[in-house]
Amino acid sequence: MLARLATLSVLLLGACDSKVTSSAVDPDLLKRLETVQDCFPTLYPKAQALLDLAETWRLDSGEVIPDPAGLTWTVQTDGSTISTIVATLVSGDCTLEMLIRFYSPTGVAQGLDLFGATSLADAIDRAATQLAVLYPNVDKFMVGDWILSGPGISGTGALTGIIGGSTNQNELEELRTTTATPVGGPPPNADSMVIDVGPPECSLTFNTTSLQTDTDPTQQYPIGVINVTIVGPEATVTATITFDDTVIARIAVTDVPGRFDFNLETQSLTYVP
Repeated sequence: MLARLATLSVLLLGACDSKVTSSAVDPDLLKRLETVQDCFPTLYPKAQALLDLAETWRLDSGEVIPDPAGLTWTVQTDGSTISTIVATLVSGDCTLEMLIRFYSPTGVAQGLDLFGATSLADAIDRAATQLAVLYPNVDKFMVGDWILSGPGISGTGALTGIIGGSTNQNELEELRTTTATPVGGPPPNADSMVIDVGPPECSLTFNTTSLQTDTDPTQQYPIGVINVTIVGPEATVTATITFDDTVIARIAVTDVPGRFDFNLETQSLTYVP
């Protein structure tokens, strides 16, 4: 409530500075503000579990990335034709389950030797190394088909990682939200969604065509843009979240002046006029 009042006061002061003579505040604007403030801070940490798991996909870290707390995984194989990693990440009251498979440039599922890996990142690295030998000088990819569950929480989507690079053919070039099924190559771009029944009941639909997490060994935070739609009791808003490898993600909301800064570590949301 205090944060909402502070945001409202900033908007009112901005209106005075702009010589707006009406004393009324746009009720639709207030609803959009309330939707962001009420829904985003609770929804984003659920989606963050996906990025936490995808952190193990990095191939340019310079060392094997340890499994995050709450992660378990196994390797399953269909003879020698298809290798599947079944990963489960428990984060707070949510459980993220993901099926990870590896594909040729044309979208053929691969059977790879992943047994003996000491961590999920090690298994991903082994897969990428083998793909580089099988398909040199062309991008390969992996797909994580995921579902999220928890008390009042649900979510679904797929994440595709493009594997290639000019140095050693063993680099994670970017992440994309996609369908789970390749179509003659990487799956097409698609939305992912997280729902929290609340109260308040909110949903977050998100989409990215290119999110970079592995540009160099020291990278800590993503680089790129995620397009989102937030649905809450008061309104539906669209926004873009811009990441620039700093702890602050900047949220620009359609038809809302200024922006919101979201601290990725503290999960705090701040309005910036």
